[in-house]
Amino acid sequence: MGFNFFDWLRDGVKRSVLLGVSDAVDQMGQPHDEESAKEKILSFLQEDVPTGSTPKRVASGGSGHRKLGRSISDIHAVKAG
Repeated sequence: MGFNFFDWLRDGVKRSVLLGVSDAVDQMGQPHDEESAKEKILSFLQEDVPTGSTPKRVASGGSGHRKLGRSISDIHAVKAG
């Protein structure tokens, strides 16, 4: 049986995250008034949504994808200039 460091690390991280979430839920407990909590969440979400408008997508180059970082042509332009 071989020892795989990355499997061991992944299992340790997963276990830690799950224990942390479990501890947080135990500390917070159950909501006292579930109906008012739902109403608060719904009112918060409705405040942020503008009425009568749809979200606009920002597209560069018409492809619908955002450009992250510099391209090779940008790097060559900086070196040449």
